[in-house]
Amino acid sequence: MIETAVKSRLTAATFAFALLAPGAAMAAKGAEEGGSWLTLLFFTINFVLFAIILVKFAGPAISSFFAERAKSLRSDLGKLKGALQEAEDLANRAGARMARLEGELAQLKAELDRETAYQAGRVRELAKSTAERVRRDAEMTSGAIREAGRRHVREQLAQNSANVARELIARSFEDRDQDRLIDGFMEKLGQEAAR
Repeated sequence: MIETAVKSRLTAATFAFALLAPGAAMAAKGAEEGGSWLTLLFFTINFVLFAIILVKFAGPAISSFFAERAKSLRSDLGKLKGALQEAEDLANRAGARMARLEGELAQLKAELDRETAYQAGRVRELAKSTAERVRRDAEMTSGAIREAGRRHVREQLAQNSANVARELIARSFEDRDQDRLIDGFMEKLGQEAAR
């Protein structure tokens, strides 16, 4: 329906132009040169016939071309609107994802801070317990070294005392002392055997 209205307007405009334009041009030329109206009428009829032939044979092709072009433009416009909507959707999803990623990043940072604080606390506690254990081990080691030193001193004193006693005994020990020790020893053996 729109195409028919466009065709009729186009045809009317062509006829009006065909009738008026050459006539006006020829009249202007004729006025200058003194030409005849018959020549003007001949050119006008020629132009009108040319315009009719042009509209009859080229009109459908031109009309079809413009109709196809309008259809193509509408299709492209629809595709572009769809692409624009898709791009806006992608941008919105990307913005939402960025917001989520920023939230996740903040959450990961908070978790990392908490884990770091926890691990630092554990390291501090472990260092304290290790220091306490080292202190206890040092006390135990120093106590053991002290006790070993005391034992060594006692052993040395005992050995020195035994050596002094042996020397004293050897100097003042006589035969009757030896007989008396042997008799005492034998007596003890006899008592042990009786039991």
